[in-house]
Amino acid sequence: MKEMKAGKLLYSVMALCMALCANAQEKMTLMPAWLPQAQFAGYYVAKEKGFYADENIDLTIEHMGINSSKSGIERIGSGEVDIIISHPIQAIMARDFGLKLKNVLQVTQNTGIMIVSHKKLDGPQSLNGQTIGRWKSGFSEICEICCLNNYLDVKWIPFLNGINLFVSGAIDATVVMKYNEYNLLVEAMGGIDPENVLWFADCGYDIPEDGLYVTDEYLASHRDLVERFCRATIKGWNYCVEHKEESIDIVMDFIEKAEIKTNRYHQSVMLDAMIELLRNRDTGQIDYRPIPEDKFGKLVNDLLKAHYIDNPVSYSDFSK
Repeated sequence: MKEMKAGKLLYSVMALCMALCANAQEKMTLMPAWLPQAQFAGYYVAKEKGFYADENIDLTIEHMGINSSKSGIERIGSGEVDIIISHPIQAIMARDFGLKLKNVLQVTQNTGIMIVSHKKLDGPQSLNGQTIGRWKSGFSEICEICCLNNYLDVKWIPFLNGINLFVSGAIDATVVMKYNEYNLLVEAMGGIDPENVLWFADCGYDIPEDGLYVTDEYLASHRDLVERFCRATIKGWNYCVEHKEESIDIVMDFIEKAEIKTNRYHQSVMLDAMIELLRNRDTGQIDYRPIPEDKFGKLVNDLLKAHYIDNPVSYSDFSK
């Protein structure tokens, strides 16, 4: 009898342990490419609505600060974070330098990079001779590649962030993101003449931007976890599309906790622009399609020609 009771007790303890283990959430750390803003709304929404928790993921979001000494690529390389939001160009360059990053989900399907000038622009050739501001932190390589391919004489002026150099007239033109600095310029200058804007998406350089990246090693040992994370992320972005105002509420909570100076209107316009970048131009749908192999190959060749990388990167190594 005692042996039977002991056996039942042992079975109960084992069952409880198994249940606890089954419900235990796996920890994961995501690092966006910048400060809290609507650019990352899908991740905030997925966290706050419990979509990551539903996939048994305990997610921590660690933002890159304006004075951060390490980028997301540096931190994922050192193992400080598990997954980052970055652009294909940065990931390709990282892989060439020895950090093997894999694209596990391509979120945006188009580029939001553009150049705004004080002068009218008629294609890339009209940039010749101009002094153009670009981000010091990178993410403007495609602009430099375009100028190189068109044999343009351009003087690049690096800046940390903001629009002050352009508004003050200190530079002829500036690189901006459709969802961020462009809207700030429209507000600050009372509008922008469309003829003063060069869209790289219309110049043969429509390279998708924000995507999720992990190291090859992490993917090999956490493939199921990564797939669950991507599934919850897609659910978060789809929720943003259907519930914009609630999503902005969540975005503003993240912003206020980080004490970032902005306003709801700017974040709302940013989310609208981000949702447009999610939409696949070929299908007209929000389908989270990987970067096409032919577009990837052209990008790698452009990076080789511009000496951003020394060795070609294969599509199979880059994309999951």
